[in-house]
Amino acid sequence: MIVPLLHQCTKANALFKPPVINQCRTIELKLTKLWHKAVETSLGKGNLARKNEFLHTLDTLFDILTCKCSIQLCSESNCSHSGKRENNSHIDCGCPREKKIPVLELEFIKAQRTKAEGQGSMQMGSIDYSETKKQIANAKKREQIRERRTKEENEEKVPPINVNATKLSELVDLSLEVLEPPLTTSLTSQELRNLKETPMQVPKWPSHTQSVERCVKMVTEAAGHVYSHERRE
Repeated sequence: MIVPLLHQCTKANALFKPPVINQCRTIELKLTKLWHKAVETSLGKGNLARKNEFLHTLDTLFDILTCKCSIQLCSESNCSHSGKRENNSHIDCGCPREKKIPVLELEFIKAQRTKAEGQGSMQMGSIDYSETKKQIANAKKREQIRERRTKEENEEKVPPINVNATKLSELVDLSLEVLEPPLTTSLTSQELRNLKETPMQVPKWPSHTQSVERCVKMVTEAAGHVYSHERRE
């Protein structure tokens, strides 16, 4: 049920996918919570105010967007651009860029969020294939740029290896940059200062092969419980 719904959202706009919209697991939890409210209301549980509040939400949008920021139409704010551009709305959004609502859909989302009795100022139409194709191409381009930048950053972080080194201290030229030992990466600045007075006590980690194998097994099992975007959320 959820997958076809998300597919329809993506057909409406190629950018309507996680994290712009909720993950499947989150949507399932929202639907379950809404269903429980419906059952309680049908059985007469709860006070009248709670019942009226639930009945009012039946005519509103089941919002699966991550961003809940308020959208304002140009006509509502006496904007000078009203009617002069394709998008006639504004949003004061502080969400991360990857979670922002596509600009082209702001006016439609505003209409859906404020519709009453199932009627809104805008309704769904047929697929805009040219716009969808352009959005998909732009999304692929952004992903390629992101991957290239990530690769470049990783390459910059890896110091050059001296293949002609005859001892361990010559393997990497430490004068090129300051490389922090792994043991101190999790320490605060104050804890590092304290090491001047009190030497660091290095934990005794097991190095026996069987101990390491047990740890690998435990990490693998733990990872299995949080694997995939749905489970992590």
